Amino acid sequence: MGAGRSYPSDLDVKNSETQSSKRAPTTKPPFTLADIKKAIPPQCFERSLIRSFSYLVHDLTVVWILYYLATTYIPQLPHPLPYLAWPVYWFVQGCVFIGIWVIGHECGHHAFSDYVWVDDCIGFVIHSCLLTPYFSWKISHRRHHSNTGSFDRDEVYVPKTKSKLGSSAFYLDNPIGRTLTLAVKLSLGWYIYLSINAAGRPYDKFASHYDPRSPIFSDNERVLILITDIGLVSFSWLLYKMATFAGFANVFVSTEVR
Repeated sequence: MGAGRSYPSDLDVKNSETQSSKRAPTTKPPFTLADIKKAIPPQCFERSLIRSFSYLVHDLTVVWILYYLATTYIPQLPHPLPYLAWPVYWFVQGCVFIGIWVIGHECGHHAFSDYVWVDDCIGFVIHSCLLTPYFSWKISHRRHHSNTGSFDRDEVYVPKTKSKLGSSAFYLDNPIGRTLTLAVKLSLGWYIYLSINAAGRPYDKFASHYDPRSPIFSDNERVLILITDIGLVSFSWLLYKMATFAGFANVFVSTEVR
């Protein structure tokens, strides 16, 4: 066998599993992030710009086909079938758009190509068109991955202690309250988090992914937040112009995909 990446033997894995089973959750594991990275085949770290673009072109093509079919044939359906067909279109089209959003997500992780500027350009355009702040989310999301599970430093999904819940625990800690909470989180939770940092890391002052002065970001990152806001405002203005030209109802039914 030639020289190359070394992989853990079965004995090493068994010893590691034995040590892990005896380890308390608060102590450091018997391996490091470097050990995990070494165990991953090297081809998993290769980025192909052509392959990445092929996924993006594929998803955009499916989006266009679904849009064409929906706008061409749904209006021709007899009443009241369009009221049933449009939500079906929203669901199917939304599933495809989630795939496009994930491509933008991977751009934020520098997984789209070997070039950071390419990843940022593609991710910025994709997320802006989906009304998602790119650079501000990229920054906070990176810190989330670096501090996942931390009550003090995680940027999102930080649970509140019982003492901080106060009277809301009485009203929400029941089947009806949990159902309502889940409904809000699945519908508006993403935008509430971005706007006012709900369920995010607590800060001493107001925090928002849209505010360049937010404590979420450092001084050298604030210009990126401003660029992010410009992208969101620009695409929102484009939607407004489309609505004034084609009518709000037509824009709503054909672009409501999330």
